Amino acid sequence: MHSNKKVFLGLENIAGIFTSLKKGFEQNGIPADFYSLSKHIFGYETDKIITYSENSFMRKLQKFSLIIRLLFRYDYFIFDSTGSLLPDYRDVKLLRFFGKKTMVIFTGCDIRLPEIVEKYRWNPCRDCPVEYKKFTGCVIETKPAKIKEIEGNFDILLSAEEAAGSLNKDFHTALFPIDTEKFSYKGVNPSGRLKILHAPSNPVYKGTGYILAAIERLKSDHDFEFKVVNNVKADELYKEIASSDLVIDQMLVGFYGLLSIESMAMGKPVVCYIRDDIAGHSPAEMPVINANPDNLYDVLKGILTNPSVLIQTGIRSREYAEKYHNAKIIAKQYYELLERK
Repeated sequence: MHSNKKVFLGLENIAGIFTSLKKGFEQNGIPADFYSLSKHIFGYETDKIITYSENSFMRKLQKFSLIIRLLFRYDYFIFDSTGSLLPDYRDVKLLRFFGKKTMVIFTGCDIRLPEIVEKYRWNPCRDCPVEYKKFTGCVIETKPAKIKEIEGNFDILLSAEEAAGSLNKDFHTALFPIDTEKFSYKGVNPSGRLKILHAPSNPVYKGTGYILAAIERLKSDHDFEFKVVNNVKADELYKEIASSDLVIDQMLVGFYGLLSIESMAMGKPVVCYIRDDIAGHSPAEMPVINANPDNLYDVLKGILTNPSVLIQTGIRSREYAEKYHNAKIIAKQYYELLERK
């Protein structure tokens, strides 16, 4: 696939989505650029960092000039849900007025509402700390109105399945893309001391307390290595994944995240809580080892008792990542959605 149409990506690189999507578009012969307001804290690549003058008049002039340039340079616009270049999505309205196609990607906390997910016994909203809400920009009181505003301003909505219950309009399920060519298959070597990794972006959100409790119980009867890693650059995290045999992702969200995907791409089995309603219509070959805070101890005990079961799970994990999370395939799907709209 080759195209003369150009794709704009912006403005926040949540979970490295836009770095991967850009690569996927380019692998399809579709020109794409990623614009961001800041460098990513974990080191994901950005094409163009947008900087503004501290002078309010100059800042407005810079924004107007940038929007005009984007209007003439790009045909399709893909934003994350954190916002656009102008308040109230006035720039998106302008783009659509001139016939540009627009898409927005919801990733989780940006759309998840407590009154919807708290019906599930395990969910990340019930005990979400104030600090994490501030970090993700989650303001519960204004969230429903914000979601409604976004729904009304974009042509196409994409959302993570586990958080999409607050949407009133039709949406397409969004699976996080990765550049699978970047990750070489490492597999599992369970003959020695099993190495288990947990790398939470936020310990409360990921249910780290439940994981640590299960690990502590297991230590009395089983010999294994357990490591917790957080707040490290992506390349350092990849080294930790590569040297592990099993990765535990999260116990509350209800679906797997980027850590799981990157681990599976390296052929590493993943333990993660998958909500029953999502598991029911997920691909049959999904290799994620499903566990929740109630049964995590038993699930891990079964693995430690018979670690050879991880070998085939690792092989299937790589196959799954290539089939469902390949950025080239996902970028092609998004492009076709924009073409059809």
